Amino acid sequence: MDKSSGWMQAVVFNSLLILMPVIAAQSLTMAFSGESFSDSPTIESIDQTRRNMDDTFAAIAPRNGGDKYKFWHDIVERELTDMDVAAARGFLLAAPQMLDRDSVRELEADSSGVKLDRADDRMAAAALRKLPLDIGLKFEKAQASAGSRNIPSASAIIEDTDGTENVPEEGIADETAEDSEVSVSSTARPSDRRFVLLGTFADLANNSERWLRGDRVDPITLKITALALIGADTPDGLSEGNIRAASILKSARRARRMTPEFTAYLKGRLNNALPDDVLRPALEEALGKLATTSVRVDRVRNAYLDSINADGLLELETDLTQIDRIGMLTSTPAAITLIEHVKDSPDLRRARLLAEAGGDRSVALVKQDGPGALRIADTGIKWTRQLMLQVLGLTASGLALLYVMIATFRRNVRLPKKSVEPSGI
Repeated sequence: MDKSSGWMQAVVFNSLLILMPVIAAQSLTMAFSGESFSDSPTIESIDQTRRNMDDTFAAIAPRNGGDKYKFWHDIVERELTDMDVAAARGFLLAAPQMLDRDSVRELEADSSGVKLDRADDRMAAAALRKLPLDIGLKFEKAQASAGSRNIPSASAIIEDTDGTENVPEEGIADETAEDSEVSVSSTARPSDRRFVLLGTFADLANNSERWLRGDRVDPITLKITALALIGADTPDGLSEGNIRAASILKSARRARRMTPEFTAYLKGRLNNALPDDVLRPALEEALGKLATTSVRVDRVRNAYLDSINADGLLELETDLTQIDRIGMLTSTPAAITLIEHVKDSPDLRRARLLAEAGGDRSVALVKQDGPGALRIADTGIKWTRQLMLQVLGLTASGLALLYVMIATFRRNVRLPKKSVEPSGI
């Protein structure tokens, strides 16, 4: 009986030793991989991410008597030389974390006297005053240059929409009608804004025909343009967001600032929303017969519309919402910088969380740390039912392991019995 009991205890003990690390690894992966938190980050996760960002900026600055002001000055000037206004502004906002205590006190006193509504604007203005005049002039010049690049000229629009090829990545042509960093004024008419960002259905028909012929057309940009154009016919907030997200993605493709992993991920999402095996036959039928331009355009539009998979489109729109939110919190060029190192959906949500927590500070961090900046985002733990069950299972396994250890100890270690002396009576 003792041998059988000892054998069972040994089996249970070894099984628990194998099982517990597996459960623990699964629990940690589920808790911190980013898969378990919602599409909209919580206030707690935003606050924690902001604290992480502040700590990271403080760690960037030199220590042990290093010249913090010179380091900060040089890094702001570097970004202005690169004409990256968002990153330069991000480092201006990070001045309280990067400078010494005396400079920070002066900075906070100066910012309190600036008559601007937003705290970040007041801090950026006060930080800019601490820099030499030539840096301030560089900042103004970079802002003006960025603004001019964000307003595409009429000739640029015509050149893009008439079918001229631009080769954005691996020899694949971009077939869309937009400047690489387009930001359209909200005062523009909806039809004008749509044309600048996406082109027209006539452009889509021409490029779809080229795609069928096997010409160098980027299928990612083709499909994202088609979905955004179709959505633009429905005047709601979601469609406007999809248009802005499409502009950011197309700009990232043209600038070759998208990882191969995210390119493959996005291609899969788009293929789920617009399956090739459904879309190609529909386009071949739409473009196979002679017709007037208007009839041809209507046929192509209907071919795309009829090929949409509703479930796939819903999944894609969750990603487009994240990208649009990043752009709304920063700018189109800044959003491209933030998604440049994204590889999958969790990374995309991390980038959105960085933008929520720090605005242009997130751009500065990505310029400084590259893909490592995404790990600063603290996604927090969302206690789902599956995660709670795994934690309970881990706790039960730990208690069982403790019981087996105690039982084994008591069975194998016999304490000597205390001898009783005869009374001698």
